[in-house]
Amino acid sequence: MQTVEHIPQLPVRAKKSGQQYLIDALLAVAGTLIVTGIIYGYHLYPTIPNISIIYLLVILALASTRGRFAALVASVAAFLSFDFFLVPPLYTFVISRWEEWIALFVFLATALITSQLAATTRHSVEQARQREREARILYEAGHVINSTDRLDEQLDTIALALVRIFSPWGVRECAVLLPDEYGTLNIQADAPIRIEHFTLSHDEVVAAREVMAQGKMKEVGQASPASPSASAASRQRSILRLIPLKTANQVLGVLCLRIEQGVSWFASAQRMPEEQEQPDDQSAIFFWTILDEAIMSIERSRLRARNRANNE
Repeated sequence: MQTVEHIPQLPVRAKKSGQQYLIDALLAVAGTLIVTGIIYGYHLYPTIPNISIIYLLVILALASTRGRFAALVASVAAFLSFDFFLVPPLYTFVISRWEEWIALFVFLATALITSQLAATTRHSVEQARQREREARILYEAGHVINSTDRLDEQLDTIALALVRIFSPWGVRECAVLLPDEYGTLNIQADAPIRIEHFTLSHDEVVAAREVMAQGKMKEVGQASPASPSASAASRQRSILRLIPLKTANQVLGVLCLRIEQGVSWFASAQRMPEEQEQPDDQSAIFFWTILDEAIMSIERSRLRARNRANNE
């Protein structure tokens, strides 16, 4: 299973914290003040009437590296600092000439539009890189899963690949449950590979049977036993997400995902079924695409096994 390690992981786009927003604001203000100091120290204004355009370099740099918020703060800071330190009368926000008012507001509008366009371009580049990564993951995962015709090996690969790909999203364990000839659900594959096998409690087994019978997703939550001495509030919450592996005609089995500290829709008992029905999050679409690939692999393997049995 070493080839599974070559499958890229799907990164989580981290949300900015308050500290990061503060750093962005400080960088924006500092950058504009440095530019203002250079213009003031070398008396570039009003010698060069359009010298305010140099602020756009700072705004573009911040928009492409730090994002939209920093660029917007820099736009406003540039507008205020230029007016306060450079436009007569100095050290006041009062402007004596109406031409200066027009020039300043034209500059502000230009700065805001520039910051918006640069931030949008940055977001588009990030989205393109994400789609490229997702395409590579799909290719690598499909290649590894279809490298063998044996169902047991394919199931092992599917479980390992899901843990590998979605580990940044909080997936810690994965198991594939399929019914035997008597209809009893059994664990056919689990991941990660370790001495202790994946186990289900009585309540989890009951929930898995309901998922198999009803074809609807369920969730079983519990406190992680990793820190029994910790308070209930400080313990990590472990979620067992039970997802039916179903085609248009039948439910083939149940996928078990044990999630700890899950992020976004992936850890939400309400949003995940909604994303399955009407996905609007690109990461959700990608997850269900991966799951559909796994379901098709299981169905093909079962059909091949059935054909071999009929020929014999």
